[in-house]
Amino acid sequence: MQRLILAAVLSLASISANADEQVRSVTPFKGIAVHGPVSLVVEAGKSYSLKVQGDPRFIERVTSEVVDGELRLDMKDSTRNSLKSTDRVVVTLPSLQTFKGEGAGEMRLTKVRGERLDVNYRGAGRLAIDGEVRELRLHAQGVGEVDTRALFAQEANVRFEGIGSVNIHAKEKLNADVRGMGNLTYYGNPRVVNKSVSGIGSVVAAK
Repeated sequence: MQRLILAAVLSLASISANADEQVRSVTPFKGIAVHGPVSLVVEAGKSYSLKVQGDPRFIERVTSEVVDGELRLDMKDSTRNSLKSTDRVVVTLPSLQTFKGEGAGEMRLTKVRGERLDVNYRGAGRLAIDGEVRELRLHAQGVGEVDTRALFAQEANVRFEGIGSVNIHAKEKLNADVRGMGNLTYYGNPRVVNKSVSGIGSVVAAK
């Protein structure tokens, strides 16, 4: 019985050791740039915060700094891209204006609010955004998936190059430029749709 209790205690200690959290101090920022295989969650909040969670080795590999109002996240030795399910970075800020993402991780931007959001995404992962803005400017490249159907924009300006997929929600106007083999699907029944397709890609309304 004592051996079983000891084994359970050691097991819990092992789990705790492998799922750490490091809170890092950051100065105010309005943009985020991510490079590498990072699972990221960005949340709206009243203050600025940065938490790196997961395996201690993952936490040690994540680098962070704020430069010219932009939070820059990177990975040491990005060729080692094996991540555990608990490995992730959680960022909180009052208002997000620009986002740059490059890599193969899962990235989620939640409850985005503002006049305009500029997004530049390149990679083989997935980027999902929800919230509401007047204007979305999106440049997507690669084989990944960009899902902004839950980001309600009055106007969306999209340039998509690659073989992945993009979902957009525009209420009033959509300007879409698709190059390559990718597919862009739009929601919101915008009154004005300007589209240009080069290659075998497509720009279609959601059914």
